[in-house]
Amino acid sequence: MGSSSNIEEVRKLVDQFRRNIKQYKSPAYDEANVRVDFIDKLFELLDWDVRNVKGYSEDYRDVVREDKVVIAGKPKAPDYSFRIGGLRKFFVEAKKPAIDIKKEISPAFQVRRYAYSAKLPLSILTDFEEFSVYNTRIKPGKKDKAGTARIFYCTFDEYEKHFDFIYDTFSKPAVLKGSFDRYVGGKKGKRGTSEVDREFLKVIDGWRNELARNIALRNAKLDIYDLNNAVQKIIDRIIFLRIAEDNHMEDYGMLMAASREARVYTRLNDIFAKANIKYNSGLFQFEHWLTNLKIDNRILCSVIQGLYFPECPYEFSVLPIEILGNIYEQFLGKTIRLTPSHRAKVEDKPEVRKAGGVYYTPQYIVDYIVEHTVGEKVKGKKPEDTAKLKILDPACGSGSFLVGAFKYILDYHLKYYTKKPRLKKSLRDSNIYQVSENTFRLTIQEKQAILLNNIFGVDIDSQAVEVTKLSLLLKLMQGESIESAGSLFKHSDLTLLPDLSDNIKCGNSLIGSDYYDNQNLSLFDNGDMRKVNAFDWDKEFPAIFKQGGFDCVIGNPPYVRQEMLGEFKPYFERGYRVYHGIADLYTYFIERGISLLNKEGTFGMIVANKWMRANYGKPLRLFLKQAGLYEVIDFGDLPVFQDATTYPCIVIVRSDHGSNKFYASEVDDLSFQSLDLYLENKRFFVKKSYLNDDGWALTDEKTQNLLNKLRSQGVPLKDYVSDKIYRGILTGLNKAFVIDEKTRSRIIKKSKKCAELIKPFLAGKDIKRYGTLEVNKYLILVPKGWTREKSGNTKNAWNWFERNYPAIADHLRPYEEEGKKRYDKGEYWWELRACDYYDEFEKPKIIYPNICKRNEFAFDSKGLYTNQKCFIISLSDKYLLGILNSSVMHFIYRNALPKLRGDYYEPSYVYFKEFPIPKLSVSTRIGEAQYNKMKLLVVQMLEAQRKLGKAKTQANKKTCQKKVDLLDRQIDRLVYKLYDLTEEEIKIVEEK
Repeated sequence: MGSSSNIEEVRKLVDQFRRNIKQYKSPAYDEANVRVDFIDKLFELLDWDVRNVKGYSEDYRDVVREDKVVIAGKPKAPDYSFRIGGLRKFFVEAKKPAIDIKKEISPAFQVRRYAYSAKLPLSILTDFEEFSVYNTRIKPGKKDKAGTARIFYCTFDEYEKHFDFIYDTFSKPAVLKGSFDRYVGGKKGKRGTSEVDREFLKVIDGWRNELARNIALRNAKLDIYDLNNAVQKIIDRIIFLRIAEDNHMEDYGMLMAASREARVYTRLNDIFAKANIKYNSGLFQFEHWLTNLKIDNRILCSVIQGLYFPECPYEFSVLPIEILGNIYEQFLGKTIRLTPSHRAKVEDKPEVRKAGGVYYTPQYIVDYIVEHTVGEKVKGKKPEDTAKLKILDPACGSGSFLVGAFKYILDYHLKYYTKKPRLKKSLRDSNIYQVSENTFRLTIQEKQAILLNNIFGVDIDSQAVEVTKLSLLLKLMQGESIESAGSLFKHSDLTLLPDLSDNIKCGNSLIGSDYYDNQNLSLFDNGDMRKVNAFDWDKEFPAIFKQGGFDCVIGNPPYVRQEMLGEFKPYFERGYRVYHGIADLYTYFIERGISLLNKEGTFGMIVANKWMRANYGKPLRLFLKQAGLYEVIDFGDLPVFQDATTYPCIVIVRSDHGSNKFYASEVDDLSFQSLDLYLENKRFFVKKSYLNDDGWALTDEKTQNLLNKLRSQGVPLKDYVSDKIYRGILTGLNKAFVIDEKTRSRIIKKSKKCAELIKPFLAGKDIKRYGTLEVNKYLILVPKGWTREKSGNTKNAWNWFERNYPAIADHLRPYEEEGKKRYDKGEYWWELRACDYYDEFEKPKIIYPNICKRNEFAFDSKGLYTNQKCFIISLSDKYLLGILNSSVMHFIYRNALPKLRGDYYEPSYVYFKEFPIPKLSVSTRIGEAQYNKMKLLVVQMLEAQRKLGKAKTQANKKTCQKKVDLLDRQIDRLVYKLYDLTEEEIKIVEEK
């Protein structure tokens, strides 16, 4: 809420406007005047330093006025860009009061287009007389009315009435305190929102489809490899030049003019040839085969005209390079293939299809990893010393991490050069140049030197390599103008953009030429060679490896599942310490990345967090213990990657970190402004020596000590129960084989013999802690020893049922067609599988669900069967049941089990088998007494739970629940004694 003095000043502004409203609404009173007289003052009353009174540099001032933009060929700009720490929060577009903001379409479309392209959620349109706020996540359309996406409107005489809302949302203090972001995140105005990256991706996906089909149709001899390259290069070149136009590096409308020529592709090739001379970066390099392609005019015209106002809703001068990277990352997830008739089809790459999509790294992850790798390396260094820094992304994709690293070093250099003691020398040495008062930029020479000296990348996908180069070149060009380019050409023989072919290379980061040792090379054609794409690091980067390797290795390696690695597994087994038969690809990227560091290097990657607990992660866990592990940040089950179910963690390694400890933290909320600030009070030390190699639990030292003590006080569950833990029955076509009581009775009435195959059946959701197990479903079993081979095919299977259990065959017959379809797809036709331990289900036992929010163990003496979402412990042991349902076991659940989405745990056998169970010697008087006491308490608990389940009135339920709670407490106290816990340790156990 603004102060009373602010409100009083607003009142004065309103009165001034009201007194002279005729003058202000006349055509002679222009936009420049209303900005100075009213709009600047209004936002100063919202505590923004509009005029930069504090004298901050251009990069860090609160408000940037008139960022250069071109709309429909005319110079224009978002009049104000409001920022925090150099990051845009919202635009304000100013108009003169003669314009009717409430009704006129053009001003609304203009501000929405700016902000939508910049991926800003809200922006403001005002002439002071009127004040409109727009939801700029809604894609703007040229036919939209002025009111489309408008979520707030008031006139000048309502400012006092609405001042609290305006101040609490758009003032600088409100933005700093998160009120602006909370307003954005609220429900208001969300309908119809569509992120700019998703929408632009649809656009370039459409270009790819049209270009691919047309090029394949008109160029019959073109192979699949060249077709993919041609489409990629044409799109990259057009996007680069269109962005250059909006940044005044090229004449606006140059591409549009080309689209009106008689032979569009010929004219485009002329433009590309001139661009090659001007930029000389490799992006426009002449290739005879590419130049000679035949492409229909209508296809190219559609692409080009869709990039200009009013058809295009995007404003490229404000479109962040990072967003373009996100778009391209998704774009790279698809490939073009040719049908036998030489028709082009676009489809997901196989590895993307298996992984469930492309996982683009959010910017806050990139920023954190760059800050804690590159940032640590440049800290306190002079620019000439940072020139030796070598930064690598070995799976660079669209280049997001390398762009982040490049930007970080650019900012570091600019801050260094503009500090007052060095400013004059920096200007004299041409490290920087002055744009305006308090505003300086690095010279293009300086930026090029940083890019060429510091930034390196590798990717197996040649298209990704080209996209990374494009992203880096666009970042290099950002902030440049035709004036700076002209000055460069006048005073230097340096070209505007460098050739990055020695920095960004195409190859398989994980496989070297030794892959072909002892292999018959005649068996490898060009397609096979491209698939392997062997890469020898020391030969490709000889100067770097003479110095011992890279200083920083960063990135987000591809999410490729182990089943896609088949032919390469023998190579990985020979060459990687982290090898495991079912390890996913990222595990090898971790080892490779660390191996590429020099003796003082730093590694930082975001990868799936499964390695910490999965069986296949054991070799990697052992490797990281020895590799200088410095920090692990676990995001648990949070949706870090949009539309993806992979749950990640950040791993940071320092080659020279020899400590037995590393930092760890767990993120449980993604609504932070800065990951660094969020983690400030959440980091804790983990001792490597305390970690269990069978699965890591990231816990603080107190918790680790307690877990170790619990382990020392008990024996592993697998030993206590003599490995009598069994998984439930794997089911599939449940509509046929899981039946109700009525169906069971009908079948048995026809044939009593069928009763031996129909068993009472539970699902995981039916099992509750100490609960009475109610059955309303039954399972038709496959007999012991039954195999798919025995059934042979669908017909034989039916014959077997009809011979032995005709009543069951009659029941199954309506599902025969669906069963056949499953069989034809290579599955068991019914997806039921016999197991060898049916007898164990018939015995008294403990049952527990495999997905649960806490420890949920029940006792069964009725011979119930369960599905695969449950496990059984084939023992009639009520002492064990009490231990497993205790608070101590819940503590172990919280700290040693994988956490799934929604605060669920997965006590699978691989983890659960190691849980410690205090084993009493019942031959001693004390041991026997404790054992009998636990049994008695558990028997009482089972009865109390039974009564609670049957209680009808609220009073009875309350009484029964109280007894349950008291028994729970008594069992817990006994368990604490069995594990010999102190009062302080008990407090740790009972912390929620």
